[in-house]
Amino acid sequence: HSGEALSFARDECEETVRLAKHLPQAKALVFDCDGTLLDTMPIYYESWKRSCDEVGLVFPLKRFYAMAGMPVVDIFQALIDEYNDNESNVNNDDGGNNTFSYTAEECESKKKAHHANVEAEGRVAGPIHAVVEIVKRYHGVMPLAVASSGWRDHVMTGLERIGILHLFDTIVTADEEEVERGKPHPDIFLVAAQRLGVDAVHCIGFEDADLGIQALESANYMYPS
Repeated sequence: HSGEALSFARDECEETVRLAKHLPQAKALVFDCDGTLLDTMPIYYESWKRSCDEVGLVFPLKRFYAMAGMPVVDIFQALIDEYNDNESNVNNDDGGNNTFSYTAEECESKKKAHHANVEAEGRVAGPIHAVVEIVKRYHGVMPLAVASSGWRDHVMTGLERIGILHLFDTIVTADEEEVERGKPHPDIFLVAAQRLGVDAVHCIGFEDADLGIQALESANYMYPS
């Protein structure tokens, strides 16, 4: 991860020390959800794999983690564009035209169904305790927000299930009209800061994904030096 971005996932002790140095200057904390507050990534990959197998897309685990943080529909669109480019190259000689059969929105609907099936099988995400403890410690001390690329209903349900939804002043998700562009663009973190009434330069952001950290940097959030 970037040396200038605050990430708790890899080295809790080191990052806790860095956070302690910068909290006195912070006026708000903003948290990603999936992979930061909730341990959703293994479950999410299972629903991605089932969805992609159904529609004929290839999405290896390494690529899944590399694209973590992007809205689902944006990831599907990137995979579809790549599929169509590959098919176009293959079919240049014979004049064939095997464009992809589904839209990104249709693929997203299939993924929602597969995700519901995974949860129905009893696989639900638990909390990432090191980060949840920070939320509990600073609730009531300064404003707190969630800024997630996940679907709003899933984010709300997940946070409610682990008992922390009520600790946040606002929840921002990528499927809201106010968020014009998903991560790695800064929009979602700027909206979160705006809703909290705090300038982005006085916010500390918590992220596990490289694209999310890019979004924090673009939003000009406060970082350790």
